[in-house]
Amino acid sequence: GNFVGVIVFAIVFGVAAQSLKKIPDTLIQFLNEVNDILVKIIQWIIYLTPVAVFSLIAGAIGGQQELDIIFQNIGVLVMASVIAFMVHVLVVYPALFLVIVKKNPYAYLRHIIPAQVFAFACASSAATLPVTLRCVKETGQVPDSIRNFVLPIGATINMDGTSLYFPPALVFLAVTAGQGSELNFSTYLLIVIVSTIGSAGAAPVPNAGLVLIITAYNTVFGGEGEPANFFIIVAIDWLMDRFQTSLNITGDAMVSRIVTHLSGSDIVDGTPTSQLSIVGGDEDI
Repeated sequence: GNFVGVIVFAIVFGVAAQSLKKIPDTLIQFLNEVNDILVKIIQWIIYLTPVAVFSLIAGAIGGQQELDIIFQNIGVLVMASVIAFMVHVLVVYPALFLVIVKKNPYAYLRHIIPAQVFAFACASSAATLPVTLRCVKETGQVPDSIRNFVLPIGATINMDGTSLYFPPALVFLAVTAGQGSELNFSTYLLIVIVSTIGSAGAAPVPNAGLVLIITAYNTVFGGEGEPANFFIIVAIDWLMDRFQTSLNITGDAMVSRIVTHLSGSDIVDGTPTSQLSIVGGDEDI
């Protein structure tokens, strides 16, 4: 169970596979099929989640003596996470957009609102992808070639919301488990590294980050199995996952516009200023 070791091995393995003179088609096909199987298993688990979560919460709450403290801790976790999400959407993304693109970021963001609402409703970046593609196209600022390349990749690996939620969730689990004394600069730094790199491995489906939280917690704090009070994370994940997904697709849309500017493909009077826009055509999605 060393999460960091798994990530490092995966990076080295991918670089080695990419450096081969012959493309490992058999390996790629095998991994794609394994991925499809695992996603299907996750979907089955999600179908059983309501009953499983209810049983888990009922059993855990029944054995608690200080419910008021538990709910206070939950409130702190939710508020800290939501504030972080809002700062990222309303400050960090617009600041990067303004510095790089040098245009009003909020005028661009208002076109993404339908995708944000859809993402909040379904909690899946993959399911929201068609809506995100349409919203970005309707901005009239991103060529189809960049839009069709950046957004699908972002829906798969860009998990800003997950990486932002991991640190407060891990700190919450540590404090409520009596491990607050272990929190120091090096621990926080490791949490940030594991959260940032590990979030890219989260599947674009609802509740996919729960398993990664367990793995990240055990990696940082050296535990095994399910952390104490993990039932609280499971109980609120249906809500927090929706905020995370909305943040993720917002990042995808913002990055697609930034890539457009950096590649010199800005659209002026309906015409892209770069030959890069020729690739992909004018098809509608």
